[in-house]
Amino acid sequence: MSNKLVKKVVTLALAATLALGSVMTVAAETASTTTETPAAPVSQKKAAATNGSTVNTSKKGTATLTSVKKTTKTSVKVASTVKVGDVKYTVTTIGANAFKKASKAKTITLPNTVKTISASAFTGAKKLTKVNLTLQSGKTVSVNKNAFKGLSKKQKSKIKVTINYTKMSKKQISSLKKALKSAGIKTSNIKFVKAKKTTKK
Repeated sequence: MSNKLVKKVVTLALAATLALGSVMTVAAETASTTTETPAAPVSQKKAAATNGSTVNTSKKGTATLTSVKKTTKTSVKVASTVKVGDVKYTVTTIGANAFKKASKAKTITLPNTVKTISASAFTGAKKLTKVNLTLQSGKTVSVNKNAFKGLSKKQKSKIKVTINYTKMSKKQISSLKKALKSAGIKTSNIKFVKAKKTTKK
């Protein structure tokens, strides 16, 4: 084999090696920049959330709180979102017996994502004296007439409900007040607090 032929073979081999190396580098870079598809919401019952609560989840990405984490605290605040596995869900409903594990809670605060308070939602909250609700602008919340079922008539008469809102129609205020009254809350203990507008300087 002549020297020229040998040089040509070596040159071609070297070029092939460099080309293969470039292809492998590009493939590696592509693989490193590829992100996994986020996990999709699923429908499941009594799912354990990472914050210790138990929820029923839906494919729409919403959750019903079925039980808060067991606590002896006198003040309990429900989170607006919970995480089950790698999926985040928005808490829109307070289910039955949600506060059974918070028997010493005197104050319960609900997030503005809650749209429904189910029957027996506060059953088990034997020390409850105050409920704080925060509503989204122009929105209200549905309160089942048996939301405070299991609590004595005397206890219900002492529970104060504060509704914080930015915008509500007179009809919405009247309907919510009526629903709370039907659930056993005294009208004098229902307070609507409108958020003050912040002025830009």
